[in-house]
Amino acid sequence: MRRFFLVVFGGMILIFGGIALSWVAGWLWKAIPAPSADVSADGTLTEGLTKIIRYTASEEEDVINSAVENLPRNAEDKVTADAYIVKDLSKNTVWMEYDPTRLLPVASLTKLVTAVVARRSIRPDLKIEIIPEIVITFGNTAGFRAGETFTAADLIYPLMMVSSNDAAEAYARVFGRRAFVKMMNDFAQSIGAYRTYFVDPSGLSKANISTATDLAIIIDWIRENDPSLLAVTTLKSKTIRNHTWVNPAHFLSWSYYIGGKNGYTDEAGRTSASLFKLGYDKEIYAVVVLGSDNRDADVVRLINKVK
Repeated sequence: MRRFFLVVFGGMILIFGGIALSWVAGWLWKAIPAPSADVSADGTLTEGLTKIIRYTASEEEDVINSAVENLPRNAEDKVTADAYIVKDLSKNTVWMEYDPTRLLPVASLTKLVTAVVARRSIRPDLKIEIIPEIVITFGNTAGFRAGETFTAADLIYPLMMVSSNDAAEAYARVFGRRAFVKMMNDFAQSIGAYRTYFVDPSGLSKANISTATDLAIIIDWIRENDPSLLAVTTLKSKTIRNHTWVNPAHFLSWSYYIGGKNGYTDEAGRTSASLFKLGYDKEIYAVVVLGSDNRDADVVRLINKVK
């Protein structure tokens, strides 16, 4: 009998104790404020130890306004680019331009053609090893390590999203570097970009040159013939095995943005070739700037003239 009462009363004590503990825990949960989320300038959200890639429509105007505010104060309406073109691709008409046939270094805009040639000439399932000669290429933005293997289809993401010079070299070397660069030049000539010339697949060389007019032709060809390549440039991030590439392009959250490519070297300055849906009818425009001191602000200024 004594054991019976011990079991019964002991069980009741445990039950009521559990209820009381649950009530206290609930009260503390409500009373203690949740940890705040810190938003960083790169468009990410940090909650506790977790960093979340974050781009929302509410940030769109902040991105655009920030670019405009970075213009030199004494030249708020001036486009800083050495050459530019805004072309309505829907009507095949030039909306505005400045020195559009001037030959200038293009930096990583080269990779628009690198990507096209790679997709046309290399099987997407071909395994490509990252050899030491590839890793030592200046600017390892992809975080490759010697000995890793990727498919040709995998490499398009670091090439176009984080402008990986290593990925460009990997494509060229697996095909034969000299032959690959020749194919890049042949492609440019075949679509009418007659003043475009490349000596490397990445854009590191200042001898990779083109014009605003030619680059509008190139990105228009991609839009019509390989739109999935443009879709890669609009991805916010891409993970393949233990690599995650985060796209740094500022216009990703802008509803008018269709895709494009940016570039930079000391000799070329800041370069860009992008597509936007603009105007009342949301027609497709190519916006190309070369030799810019403030690329994003220049693009915004040109877009606002159309909008």
